Amino acid sequence: MNTIDLVTQKIHLLPPDKQEEVLDFIEFLIIKYQPETSRKSAEELAIERMKDLDDPDNPDKWETVVDIGDEIDVESSLENLRKRGYKIKVSSESQSSC
Repeated sequence: MNTIDLVTQKIHLLPPDKQEEVLDFIEFLIIKYQPETSRKSAEELAIERMKDLDDPDNPDKWETVVDIGDEIDVESSLENLRKRGYKIKVSSESQSSC
């Protein structure tokens, strides 16, 4: 059995949310190892994700609700963006206003 067959077989054993994590990781690796010249811009990536707007299985995919007083895990949010292939630049102004 080859690697693709093994991965396919084992991914079926995971719950759907963990299957999504595996997919995110695979997409990260694809972006990480493709040549710099063929990488997509943030705008191109966002347009590709537009198909997810009507995803009936995940209606919260494009909506984040934060209540007053809720703590925001900025590092986790930035890491999630990095995993998806975005380059993050944080200016010293934005750090001082947090």
